[in-house]
Amino acid sequence: MEGRVVIAARRGHPQEWAPMPGDLEIGALFPPLGEELGPYADLLAGEVLNAGAGNRDLRRLVPGNVHNQDFAEGLHSSDIDIVSPLHRIPVKDGFFDAILCNAVLEHVSNPEEVMTEFRRVCRPGGVLYLCVPFMQPEHKDPNDYQRYTLDGLTLLTERHGFVLQERGAVHNVYTTLGWIAREWLTSADTYGYRVLRRLALPWLAHKSRSSTHQVHSLASAYRVVAVRSDD
Repeated sequence: MEGRVVIAARRGHPQEWAPMPGDLEIGALFPPLGEELGPYADLLAGEVLNAGAGNRDLRRLVPGNVHNQDFAEGLHSSDIDIVSPLHRIPVKDGFFDAILCNAVLEHVSNPEEVMTEFRRVCRPGGVLYLCVPFMQPEHKDPNDYQRYTLDGLTLLTERHGFVLQERGAVHNVYTTLGWIAREWLTSADTYGYRVLRRLALPWLAHKSRSSTHQVHSLASAYRVVAVRSDD
């Protein structure tokens, strides 16, 4: 792992099947948002873009003036300040002092355009906090297009005019295993699968909230913290 570790916030994870006994809610694998942001919350000062906010409101967690952004058809709360696609944010150049984009980029079909727009709306020297899944099952909101390795996420960030400050894996290995096991063990409703759910899922949920053990190659997500270069 490179750099410090911060745990990223998650968006909703809609499912089409009905819950079965022993099911594990995805939220049980992740800590509260404030705990997830940890010391990185202090970087989100001034005018802050919460890009693809969904139902995550950062206002009580960060020192900055938060602008929640999402598109009209997204899975989000009513507390959205900017309704727009991510590649067309209706603000002037350099308006934001910091941008948080957390578990969102996998849901856009045009990540290169989105990163170009992030550079436009972020002031020189402003902060970009970007986190994207790696070892996570498909989770549509409303679509799911891609995953990034840490090297791929770094390249994407630097290619669009941001200077890397630190990077690293996000979440412990039990978060990765818990979500994968949940998808597997809820794919059938046999006696054996029910027994495995009751034995494995509670233990994985507990370990996901109590362990600090990471396996870099099995990271649930990767994140980078960068600053916008001068024009």
